[in-house]
Amino acid sequence: MIPWRLQFSGVRDYGATEMNLENEDDHVLITGPNGAGKSTISFCMGAVLRSSKVDIEGLKSQNLPEDQTWRAAIHFLFKNDGPSRIDGPLYVEFSLYCEQTPKQPLKLRYEIRDGDELENLELRQAYRSGDAQKNNFTAYRRVLQYKYKIHPDLYYLIWYQQEVNQFAVMAPEERFRIFSEMHGIDKIQKDWETSLESVKDAQDNLATATIQQKGYEFQLSLARSEKERYEENKRRLNENGYQYAFTTHLLQLNADNERIEMEAYIEAREMELEVLAEKAESNSVQFEKENIEKEQLQQQNTAKEQQHQQLEQQLVDKEKDAKELEAEVSARSNELSELTEAYRKLPYPEQETKEKWMHAQKQVIHLKEKEQALDTKIEHTEAELNDNMRSQSKIEASIELWEERSKGALKLITRYISSYELNAKLISLKLSLQSWGNQRDEKAKLLRVYEEELEMLERNQIESPRQKEAIRQLKKQNIQAYPLRRFIRLMDNVSMDKERLFDAIKYTIFYNASKCQPANDLYHVSLKKIIPTRSLTELPTFGLMMREGLSTDEQNQAARVLWWIEQFFTSEQPRIVDGLLVDKQGVRGAQESNVYILSKKALVEQKKILEKQIGILRDKIKELDGKWKKENEKYHFWNADVQKVVEAEAFLSTKGEQEYRIEQLENLRSTYQQLKDVKKELKLEAGAVWKEAHSYAEEEKMRQADLLIYEQFGLQTERIQLLQQLENAWKEAKNDILHLRRSIKRLDEELYNLQQLLRKNQRNMDHLEEEINRNEREVLRVSNQKREKVEERIAMANLAMKYKEELDNLRKLVPHLVEKALEDRQKDESKYDLQHRQNQAKVEFTNARNEKDINPNAVENFHTLEQEVTRKKDELEAAKNLLEENEDRAMQNEQRLETAIAMQVQKINLLFEQYMGLFQFEGQINYQKLTDKKGRPVFKLFIHVRKEGHRGKLEDVSLKARGGRVGKGVSGGEESLSSLLFALALLQNLENRAGFIVLDEFDSALDESRKAKVFELYAEELGRKLIILSPKGHEDDYYNRFSKAFVVTHDPIELKSKVRGLAMKKNVHS
Repeated sequence: MIPWRLQFSGVRDYGATEMNLENEDDHVLITGPNGAGKSTISFCMGAVLRSSKVDIEGLKSQNLPEDQTWRAAIHFLFKNDGPSRIDGPLYVEFSLYCEQTPKQPLKLRYEIRDGDELENLELRQAYRSGDAQKNNFTAYRRVLQYKYKIHPDLYYLIWYQQEVNQFAVMAPEERFRIFSEMHGIDKIQKDWETSLESVKDAQDNLATATIQQKGYEFQLSLARSEKERYEENKRRLNENGYQYAFTTHLLQLNADNERIEMEAYIEAREMELEVLAEKAESNSVQFEKENIEKEQLQQQNTAKEQQHQQLEQQLVDKEKDAKELEAEVSARSNELSELTEAYRKLPYPEQETKEKWMHAQKQVIHLKEKEQALDTKIEHTEAELNDNMRSQSKIEASIELWEERSKGALKLITRYISSYELNAKLISLKLSLQSWGNQRDEKAKLLRVYEEELEMLERNQIESPRQKEAIRQLKKQNIQAYPLRRFIRLMDNVSMDKERLFDAIKYTIFYNASKCQPANDLYHVSLKKIIPTRSLTELPTFGLMMREGLSTDEQNQAARVLWWIEQFFTSEQPRIVDGLLVDKQGVRGAQESNVYILSKKALVEQKKILEKQIGILRDKIKELDGKWKKENEKYHFWNADVQKVVEAEAFLSTKGEQEYRIEQLENLRSTYQQLKDVKKELKLEAGAVWKEAHSYAEEEKMRQADLLIYEQFGLQTERIQLLQQLENAWKEAKNDILHLRRSIKRLDEELYNLQQLLRKNQRNMDHLEEEINRNEREVLRVSNQKREKVEERIAMANLAMKYKEELDNLRKLVPHLVEKALEDRQKDESKYDLQHRQNQAKVEFTNARNEKDINPNAVENFHTLEQEVTRKKDELEAAKNLLEENEDRAMQNEQRLETAIAMQVQKINLLFEQYMGLFQFEGQINYQKLTDKKGRPVFKLFIHVRKEGHRGKLEDVSLKARGGRVGKGVSGGEESLSSLLFALALLQNLENRAGFIVLDEFDSALDESRKAKVFELYAEELGRKLIILSPKGHEDDYYNRFSKAFVVTHDPIELKSKVRGLAMKKNVHS
């Protein structure tokens, strides 16, 4: 969103005013004397964008009569372009309409218009206070914040009247407040302070609840003692009286029951003996059946296992076939894609191409025939001329000299046969020499590469060509750079394949500067901008560790690199997934070829391989050098005799012509000039024919190549069909594999079920065998029991009569307890225990009746107090839990606050140090956490500045002498410089990047040299459109840095303010 035009009317002493702020990269200067109304322009921008810092009623002119209605309008037009562009029309205009009748409140209406043409903007929405459709001022603020992202307060787009110059003179507390608001830290701080108040309240509530709880617990202990005495007495009365009657009754019943049980027992033993006999016979039959079933199951299991092995072998064969089909499908698909690309580049249709090729072919044949005829004529003419000249020069030669020279010629012809044969041998030998030389050069080049790689391995400096290029370019920029492996390596116990996980980042270049100009597309990462939240020496999860032998500074840098790598494996992007770098824009693979550079084991293995390869290459080069030297000597010897053989052949060919030359000497001289003229004409004609033939020959080659592509593309249909057949075969193979796997899985389940049945069968047989043995033992035992019970039955009948008489006597003393005892269910106890309990209950019952001082209301009193104590205990526990929760929340909020402050301060400090260094100052940003007298936390943010080379400690720029005295602290210009650079660092650290920023009185306290440099720094670092309001006069050099300038003037007589635009020269500082 780029500011394009500002229009306002009815504002203070201004008339209808229009300011064109066009173009994204044009910086705007608004200047004029103090009091002329420059700041009013920034107020108009803030007012139309709903800035809470602007009091809209302040835009009303003080010179307006009280009985006159005030009307004002502000229109701020933006071009939807630049980095902050939104999804919408090209132009968006925000308007504010103000109206205030006398003695009435101010009425405001905001409007948003947009469109792709300046003259045809359509109303998008209007906003009023208390709008029925909820299109109120809050909705307008949300639209500016979330849709258009240009709210001036939230995104710090407008800095009013020296706001940007006041950081140095601010109190550290106020400076921290603005810093925290800009980075959202104030919300975290407010949460922390709120949680501290909650902790204090919870502590007070816990102390009160603890005191109340102790008082109630003391009263409860007294009531508990009385309750326990009452309950104990009542319990002994009821329990012992009841037990006395109950045990006597049980003793009687037990005696009768035992007699009856004995009779039934004897009868049951007789029946049991019969059942045992039948069971023995049944177990024997069942055991035989289980044995037969076991044999059948074992046969089925063996057959299933054989079938399982066959299916496994079929699956292996099918998987092998499927891989082969997949490879062939991939290869044929790649071939078809290359042929299609060549087909699209053909210039003519196939028929036209064929016609052009046939025409060119015919013309080439015709012109070559014509050229050949002319060459023949030229050669004939040249031969005649040569013969004529040789005849003229040699006709007077002596026949005897000719005979003497012929002897040497005959010797050469005998040795080499002919010059043609000798040239053929030389060509063959020369090709061999070239081949050996090329082989030698290739192996020497490869040897140098291996030796350089081995040298890097021995120096432990493994760098790819692109890494070397990047480091070399950064060195030219005076920036120290390092590859990633300078700091990091794989752990010794980690597999080399683990390195594949880091292929996308392992060739990263780290440089010790804030920014650089990268030489290529490798990752370039600033070590200064890596701000880790914790110190690391290794990442065991990923098998990475810090390299040994690093200096202290390098160890700090390596810790940053480890933290930087760890961030790629979090849930945030960019991140690494299966060795691929994934971000919002796409996916990236390996940066370089498949080479291990982080694994120590892989580098040792690579060194051994290189040493072996170097030895082999050296032996091969030595062998090629020897062979080349020997054959080269032979070549030079033969080459020296070539001309001699040619001359010998020419000399011997003149033997039959000697007499003819003598006779024709005169005729040759007369015809010499005629032949020369003919030769000249023939050469001119032959040259023209050759050029035309060469043009048609090139045309023929190009069209023939095009026809070949048409021919290949014609075969593409068959190849596509073949590819489809291969793909279908591949799909069928995969389906067969799937079916085989399902069959194997189904067979596995059947085998598992068979094995389950076998185990169940074996358990059944074991159980039956045990049952047979147990049955035999049971028969013997039952027979013995029957005999013993017959004797005991007679004695028990007499004992039952005795207990009946004792219970009748007890009923006369406690009839209600006896009746209750008779109604209750019986319990199985031994006779001796019942007799002991009967005697003990009688004694305890008598003592309980005689006990004194028992309170009958003790139970009710205790329960009342117990409920109150429980309620207070719950309140105490709730207070403890609330205190723990509040303390945990306060601690978490404090940690969040400390981390957020430290991270943001560190980022701003790095930028501030860099900016102050450009002006020969040392700068530092830090903060302190203090506590006031009431125990409340207080944060202070300090800006420390010192000129480079000066002694003394760094002090805050807001430090002044006591009592308002002067002579201490920094100068006014330095205060302004530090404020501006601190504000720039704050703006650079914000996530929002709007398309503009307005700065009022930006350069009011800067000298000319610093003013221009600070402006350039703001323009370069922010990369936004700058709108500067300045009350000062400036040099031409400073004016020329702006593309537009406006001068604001005020006429005190007419009480009018005006804005006048200046025609600026072309910006030479852009």
